[in-house]
Amino acid sequence: MPDGLTYFSKLYVCFANVKSGWLEGCRKVLGIDGCFLKGVCNGELLCVVGRDANNHIFPVAWAIVYVENKENWMWFLELLKDDLELGMGTGFTLMSDQHKGLMEPVKDVLPCVEHRQCARYIVANFKKRLSPKAHKYLMEKEPKTWSRAFYKVGRLCLAVENGIYESFNAIEAKYWQVLPSGLNKFETRNEGQAYDVNLENRTCSCRLWQLNGYGCAHSVATILFLNRDIDTYVDPILCRSTYNKTYLNNILPMNGSNMWPETLFTPHLPPQIRRIFTRPATKRKRDVTEKMGKHKVSKKGKPIVCSDCHMHGHNKVTCPTTNKPVKLMGKRPKITKTTHESVVEGSVNGGA
Repeated sequence: MPDGLTYFSKLYVCFANVKSGWLEGCRKVLGIDGCFLKGVCNGELLCVVGRDANNHIFPVAWAIVYVENKENWMWFLELLKDDLELGMGTGFTLMSDQHKGLMEPVKDVLPCVEHRQCARYIVANFKKRLSPKAHKYLMEKEPKTWSRAFYKVGRLCLAVENGIYESFNAIEAKYWQVLPSGLNKFETRNEGQAYDVNLENRTCSCRLWQLNGYGCAHSVATILFLNRDIDTYVDPILCRSTYNKTYLNNILPMNGSNMWPETLFTPHLPPQIRRIFTRPATKRKRDVTEKMGKHKVSKKGKPIVCSDCHMHGHNKVTCPTTNKPVKLMGKRPKITKTTHESVVEGSVNGGA
């Protein structure tokens, strides 16, 4: 700073082993978000997480900044772009909220990335602006009018839960009739439904095979029709060998700051306190989907035990064995003192 003091600005962390694990075996989808730090050191934490082959959270990189704004997001994305070799963002998907300081940096740093917004925030905005009846109709009847159900082809990641398809693809395959239509081209038919399957390109007209990487009921029926091994048609990123590469290297242990070698660098001071013109908020802003009021845990089904007599069926307020003082209503009645009490009181007061 001009006054010669050194203040903390920001800190970026991306371990080499974590970076190599993401490059080797994770899906091409990144989730990015920020949150407040509450404690001795204030500021904000920016983090990026990925998904492994089992759709589990895989932390990639994180940073500590004093405020979440356009400048800090731009700095964070540029470092992330170099570490993960994202280039212009082609072939990758970025998921985030609707923070205004993040939208423009993504366009500048990763102009070709598929930038998607979390459906939770979209639904929350709909709930603010629409009536309950219109919101229910939009969510249940017309979801395709406001959202896309899946990522782009090649991400090998589904935006919706795919556990049902993964479990029952092989079972549903027996209900589909396979009709050859040329070399590695087939038509799978079931009553009024029909889909085009191409084993050479590993595509199906339902688009599920291109999205998840392991096939759909129509492709499984076609592969079984030819008596071929289904495992050979699974994308390599979902294989065990690729999954092992993701967690091949781990984060090595590190000694505490008491064992760090001394340096000649100037110690950093905490970041300067930002002054805002309005009254600072002290309460967290509740989401529209949260219930207002206090959240109480129901005691239904829990046996009541008195803390005084330790008997069941009542508490200490209604305990019959405990002598409770009787609360007098209205004015307290005047008590006439006896002569002996007056003499004792007078002697005490006189002595005092």
